[in-house]
Amino acid sequence: MPTQEELKKLIEQIKLQIAILSAQLAKLIGQKVTVPNLDSPTRIIIHHAAGWLDFNGVNEWHKQKWGFKSSLGYYIGYQYFIETSGRVFQGRRDNEEGAHTKGQNLRSIGICLMGDGTKKDFTPEQYQSLAILVDAKRQKYGITKGFVYPHSAFSATECPSNYLRNWILKLI
Repeated sequence: MPTQEELKKLIEQIKLQIAILSAQLAKLIGQKVTVPNLDSPTRIIIHHAAGWLDFNGVNEWHKQKWGFKSSLGYYIGYQYFIETSGRVFQGRRDNEEGAHTKGQNLRSIGICLMGDGTKKDFTPEQYQSLAILVDAKRQKYGITKGFVYPHSAFSATECPSNYLRNWILKLI
């Protein structure tokens, strides 16, 4: 008779096999999907949308651009999206591959703020939601302040703007 610990391990192995089979099936039918089976994230990467599309607008844009569907049913490449009202949307699970920063999508949480920080600062509501979200994810996964990055740390881009780069600098 297996022990409780052995049963837990077996269940985890079965869950992983189901996730792998789901991904293989999706590939066979031509749909790009991700499965939440990655290790815990080790960093947070901050973005701005460089425009005024809301969550649904960016989701549709990413659907057309990549067609990379998350386990939550969205196509948006970020784990989180913060609208100007401060409302936070989750587009991908924290341990699911993102589509936000080339070479960094496997073990990072991508957070995007609606708006274009090169033209206008973000709202106080967005900054408040960002601070709460970043703090919660840092605590949950043991991510130190030094592992919260602007998108521009990994790519030649103005994203996420000087406003958000300065916010990150104040954080660390």
